[in-house]
Amino acid sequence: MKKVVAALVTFLAVVGLGMPTPSLAQDSTVDTTAKTRKTVAGPRRMAAEVLAVNRGADALTVRSVANGKETDVIFSVQESVAPVLDTLEPGDRVLVTYVRVNDQLQAQQIVKAPEAAQSR
Repeated sequence: MKKVVAALVTFLAVVGLGMPTPSLAQDSTVDTTAKTRKTVAGPRRMAAEVLAVNRGADALTVRSVANGKETDVIFSVQESVAPVLDTLEPGDRVLVTYVRVNDQLQAQQIVKAPEAAQSR
């Protein structure tokens, strides 16, 4: 009798561990990788100095200072904002409103700072 109970417990343990749980069976993200999921953070703002403008790739490279640390950032620029790139030159001060999509920063708005603020 002890052998039958032991065999039954072993069988139930093997079957129970081999079956997917209902929560995993219903999770649609189980088989997707992080690259295929689109994650978007809320809009943020950054005051920065223009380092380079790449009009062909619709990209903007800027340098900002946060907590005393300089950081260079590359933004991809949406088509609706791209005409602003024609007015920017290295050294210009800008205010960039952007979102992070996956691990890429996308500029939604770029505003050139007034000349008076640049001379400070």
